[in-house]
Amino acid sequence: MDMDAYKVQNIIGDNPRFVSPFSEPCSFYIWTREKKNIHNIYLQKYWEKLKYMSENIDILIQQAFKAKFYNFYGVNQNLIASSDEMCQQLVVDSFVLDIDHDTIGCCLSNSRFMFGHFIDCLWSDSWNLIYSYIC
Repeated sequence: MDMDAYKVQNIIGDNPRFVSPFSEPCSFYIWTREKKNIHNIYLQKYWEKLKYMSENIDILIQQAFKAKFYNFYGVNQNLIASSDEMCQQLVVDSFVLDIDHDTIGCCLSNSRFMFGHFIDCLWSDSWNLIYSYIC
């Protein structure tokens, strides 16, 4: 279920660490494999998790980032000087609440220096990092 872009914008504000919620395709949504109705409890949970990420974005990106990502073949090192700079310039391209598994997923990227590639991240419902990898 795609989320209301205006409400997403209201929560993230003009935080440069997030892609615009008005970009296509929609990258802010609730995911379920089953044909579940998305009840208000899930909508509320989504907004709470997005707010938490917005308020703690730098810490969460640092938690998910690994210095070795800088050496990935898809990172143009001519455009980014170090792994620290890379980490500081990553943006959230997607934010997904998976209600089947009680997880929060997002993709981190920056089209300027890693065009077509991203860092896939997954957190538990309590914000413990489950994994992050670059592809």
